[in-house]
Amino acid sequence: MSLIKVWKNKGKILEGIKNKVFKQEHVEEIHDQRMKICKSCKQYDNKGTKCYVPGTAPCCGECGCSLALKLRSLSSECDLAKWPAILSEKEEDKLNEQLQNK
Repeated sequence: MSLIKVWKNKGKILEGIKNKVFKQEHVEEIHDQRMKICKSCKQYDNKGTKCYVPGTAPCCGECGCSLALKLRSLSSECDLAKWPAILSEKEEDKLNEQLQNK
């Protein structure tokens, strides 16, 4: 993953960080479902040898992303098309606004 790709995906990365820190039941359910898929994939890297950021294992060997973050980003999708994005980044932002206003 290049620095340019990281910059382009900064919104999705921040979404994953926020959802990891401020856990929500529906996001954790999606994370768990996606993790089952990832663990059965040849690109699943539990040791972190292919992680773009060291120390963030488990990671995806295809894209180098930390699965702890990517799987919690509802606007992210698997680079190998094994699971889809649930929302667009705009829809995710709108949902977060609504949840904060409650």
